[in-house]
Amino acid sequence: MGSRKLAHTLMFAFNLAAFSSLLTFVAVKTPGKRGHLAFARRWGPFFGLVFAASLIMVDLTRHICLDAGMFPEQLHMFNPDMSLTLAGRLGMYSTWVGNILLMVSLVWYVLPAGPDRSRDAFLAPPL
Repeated sequence: MGSRKLAHTLMFAFNLAAFSSLLTFVAVKTPGKRGHLAFARRWGPFFGLVFAASLIMVDLTRHICLDAGMFPEQLHMFNPDMSLTLAGRLGMYSTWVGNILLMVSLVWYVLPAGPDRSRDAFLAPPL
């Protein structure tokens, strides 16, 4: 059981460090790369990454809490019949959604930010 706790702790720490570095990088680079865009388009990728990282960390945090002996009745993953509990399903789905959102937000950030057309469309004469 000791190696499982070590693995859970290392994965939690690795993910936390990776997300912290990623979010810091995106937060520092966003004003220069996307500064010409409206607020939502400028900071959307960053907020998407924050939400994605939070969703991914849900199940990792559940594992750490279980390893520490906190709330084992509420946080266990499987029922006696080997079906997923509510906490197990929540962890699984939050990880899936978090990884999808992470990929979408990264692609959104990496792709070139075109001109902000929202102001041009507002100022353009009607057709």
